[in-house]
Amino acid sequence: MKLKLMAAVSVLATLFATLVATSACFWWSYQPEEPKSLSDR
Repeated sequence: MKLKLMAAVSVLATLFATLVATSACFWWSYQPEEPKSLSDR
């Protein structure tokens, strides 16, 4: 019983870590548009 509970907790923790790491990658790759006042002419 205890082994099954620990296995379930391990699976949930792995899924949660994957979800957090994946969402962090989307935010990291986001690059906003450069304002016209800062662009080189």
